[in-house]
Amino acid sequence: MSTRLTRRETLRGLGLAALPALTPGVLQLRTDEEVLSGCASVTEPGNYVLDGNLDCLEVLADDVRIDGRGYAVVGETTISGSRVSIADIVLTKGGRITDSSRVSIADSRVVGYSGDERLQFVFTDSDRCEVVNTSFFTWERCVVLRRTTRTRFESCTLTSPVVLTLADSHRNEFVDCEFLTEDFQVRLVRSNRNLFRRNLADGGGPAFQLRDSHRNRFVENEANILIAGFELVGSDRNALQRNVVTTGLLAHGVTLDDSHRNRLVQNDLCDVSQQPVVESGGSTGNTVRNARC
Repeated sequence: MSTRLTRRETLRGLGLAALPALTPGVLQLRTDEEVLSGCASVTEPGNYVLDGNLDCLEVLADDVRIDGRGYAVVGETTISGSRVSIADIVLTKGGRITDSSRVSIADSRVVGYSGDERLQFVFTDSDRCEVVNTSFFTWERCVVLRRTTRTRFESCTLTSPVVLTLADSHRNEFVDCEFLTEDFQVRLVRSNRNLFRRNLADGGGPAFQLRDSHRNRFVENEANILIAGFELVGSDRNALQRNVVTTGLLAHGVTLDDSHRNRLVQNDLCDVSQQPVVESGGSTGNTVRNARC
C-alpha cells in the first residue's frame, strides 16, 4: 500500500490565495515617511510609501523600507543595497537585486508580459535575502539565483515556462512554495547545500533537475509531473526524503546519471508509470530505500 504524503489541497493556491487584494488604499503618512513618485531613485535610508504607480524604482541605499500600498512599478526595478524591505507592491517588469544583503520582498506580485524574454526576477551576488507570500507570473524564465547564498523563499507561487534556476548558489531554502509550468520546474547547476521542503511542482518536468550539484536536500515535496520527478546528472550526496512523485506515461520517478552516494529514503514513487529509480552512467553507492507500494 502506498504511504502517500500528498499535500496538494493544502498547497494549491498557497501563494496567490494568501495574497492581499493589492487594491490601493487611502494614504495616511507617518511623520517619518516620504512619498515616492515618477521614476524614483532612493539614495538615503528611510521609510518610503507609494501614492500612485511608479515609472521605475532604483534603490541604492541601505536601511530602506518601502510600502507599496498595492501600487505598481511599471518599469524596471533594481536594488543594490542592504537591509531593504519592500511590501505590498506589483513589479510589472520583474526586478534585479545585485550585490545586496538582507533584502526582503513580501505580500507582493511579480508579473511579466507576452514577448518579454528577459530574466524576470534575478538575485546576483547577494546573500541572506527573503521572499515571502509573493506570486510570480512570467512568460519566459521566472526566478534566477546567481552566486547567491542563504536566501529563502516561503509561501510563494512561481508560474513560468522555466520556473526557477539556481547557478553557483548555495545554502538557499524554498519552503511551502508552488512551482507551476508546462516545461521546466527547478534547475540547479553547480549549486550545493540547498533545501527544498514541502513544495508542490506541477507541470511538464522534470520537477527537479540537478547538474553538478551536491549535498542538496529535498524533503516532503510533491511532484505531479509528465517526465521524471528528479533528474540527477553528475550530482553526489544529495538527500531525497519522503517526497511524493506522480508521473505521466513513460516516465521514471528518479533518474541518476553519473551520480554517487545519494540517499533516496521513504519516497512515495507508487504512481510512477515506469521504473521508480533508474541508475546509469556508472552511478555507484546510492542508497535506495523507498516506501512500499
